[in-house]
Amino acid sequence: MKAGSWGSILLVYLYSILCAASISKLVPIERDIERALGTTPEGVGFAISIISVFSAIAATVGGGIIDRIGVRWAIISGSLAVIAANVIGYFARSMFVLDLARVIEGFEFIGIMVAAPALIMATTQGKRQVHAMSLWSTYIPAGYGLGLLLAVPFTGTPHWRGTFVLHGALFTAALLLVGLLPEVPRAEKSAERKSRVGDLLTVYREIGPVRLSLSNAVLVSVGLGTSTVVPRYFAQTHHLSMAASSTILASTLVAMIVGGIGAGLILSRSLRTVSLYAAVALAGVAAGLLVYAPWVALPFAVAGLAAWQLTTGAASAALMALLPKVVQDPTRGAAASGLVGQVMAFTNFLTPPFYFRVLGEGNWRYFVALVMACWFLSLVILPAWSGRVAERERAASLS
Repeated sequence: MKAGSWGSILLVYLYSILCAASISKLVPIERDIERALGTTPEGVGFAISIISVFSAIAATVGGGIIDRIGVRWAIISGSLAVIAANVIGYFARSMFVLDLARVIEGFEFIGIMVAAPALIMATTQGKRQVHAMSLWSTYIPAGYGLGLLLAVPFTGTPHWRGTFVLHGALFTAALLLVGLLPEVPRAEKSAERKSRVGDLLTVYREIGPVRLSLSNAVLVSVGLGTSTVVPRYFAQTHHLSMAASSTILASTLVAMIVGGIGAGLILSRSLRTVSLYAAVALAGVAAGLLVYAPWVALPFAVAGLAAWQLTTGAASAALMALLPKVVQDPTRGAAASGLVGQVMAFTNFLTPPFYFRVLGEGNWRYFVALVMACWFLSLVILPAWSGRVAERERAASLS
């Protein structure tokens, strides 16, 4: 495929979706895991979060590795790790083995999730780059929804391990398409290969990528936390089965994709990220109240969940479209995306167990307080307040 074409962008998006499905596939079958492996909700929450260990430790350095081995080999390595992890997960008879499988599976977040945005940034520019990064940012809701739907047919049955088989099979099929991925043009590749691990770590001293990483991490925390506990919260509050509440969550994730694509279109028409983000944050707080308030009827709670997904999708797209604007050296996209991934991975590791603990407290007001605090903090940290970044935004919208 031609570098920068929509075909190459969509192929990278496919790998990203399958990658994100790893996060959520345990959520619908959490009770099955508890019964079969003798664990607690907190134990399942730990299994969900431990997938982030690899990228929490080495995602930024992973950018340097990808610079040397290339995008294709990075995606091949990540895909093989997922396939192996699903095999181990299928045969797991203890939480230790399942946790081990999840750690191995987490290698994909370096092999795929660092490579994907770096490839898009290296092969696109102008409005196409804004649209492509906005679309790519929706991989989380699309993948999270896919992970839920992979598990729903097996939820509450003796065949709950079929979730691992299905996910592994999809990754195996996708791996056959890796040869279609474009290589980064030689000039950019040569420039990138000059970067070594020590050079890549200097991204920690760039305030723009650091602020973007922190703003994104706070947003991801409240988004992932809500997605993690909503199936059980809705099941308890609205008297639904886990399969039914998981299906509701998966169906509302479409709104997150719509929000991401819509934000990309809006931002390409010269609206500043700060203005869009502030409006989205206010709507996100209102939507969070509808989701968590126990006195809200189920239809309105579902509408609130859809609105919640729409706002978090728009905010995620705004952040990812901003990534190329805060990178000082455009040849070092892998380092910047690695930093975003690393900070996000720390958040992903801590979030599910924490939200399950809050759920155990039985006070919905704690969730609403988290929603308000996270949206406010993410907005304040946003690097788009900078005049230099605003100027880059204007230039991108005109090109």
